[in-house]
Amino acid sequence: MKERCGIVFVHGIVGNNNIFNFLMPLIPADTEVTMVGLEGHSGDALGFSRASMNGWKRQVSEAVSQMASKCDRVIGVGHSMGCLLLLEKAFEGNVSALFLLNPPIKLKIRARLFVNSFKVAFGFYENDEVAQAAKEAYGITLDSNPLHYYGWPARYLELFAEIRRVRRLLAGGVSCSTCALLSQHDEMVAVSSAEVIASSAEAQVIILPQSHHYQYSETDRQTIARAFTSFFEF
Repeated sequence: MKERCGIVFVHGIVGNNNIFNFLMPLIPADTEVTMVGLEGHSGDALGFSRASMNGWKRQVSEAVSQMASKCDRVIGVGHSMGCLLLLEKAFEGNVSALFLLNPPIKLKIRARLFVNSFKVAFGFYENDEVAQAAKEAYGITLDSNPLHYYGWPARYLELFAEIRRVRRLLAGGVSCSTCALLSQHDEMVAVSSAEVIASSAEAQVIILPQSHHYQYSETDRQTIARAFTSFFEF
């Protein structure tokens, strides 16, 4: 008898689940799907300031538990920080497989990150597909009140601490089937993250040579689609 499969999607920090839109048509009709919208990611800067890493972890834990109560097999699909939150559940044995887009195991900040932010903030993104993709992926609206950003440093410090924690856990490898895809031109995530992930016997790593953190070329999208589809061939 075929197993019942469920997918839990988790987006990245200051992001939203639109990053997964191109994967949705590839999901079999009989698959359960949950899209986790992390707290503080659907409003202004103040809402993000009031959120916390612990709250995000709790949301993902609840989503995975609920999916596991309905399905035999739970696949975690994450982008950026969402990968870290799902990896934690995998270490606990609550996820059957992981599909990770640009998991930030190691960081490498590039100038293009600030170019994207500038263009989005001042509306100069329309003729730049990389900045346009970043605009579509941002989950928080610009806020004219600088005081509303009071909690942002703390949220990013929590993120950096989580990166270090997950990297230590990865030293022992992941026990579930994992496919990690890393963009060669990522503005934040170092391609050397692949070395840490690939140390696990259960992990497959794919480098996307033409893509960025939010923007994926058409050729690389096809690569992602093939890898994603293979997760349902069981």
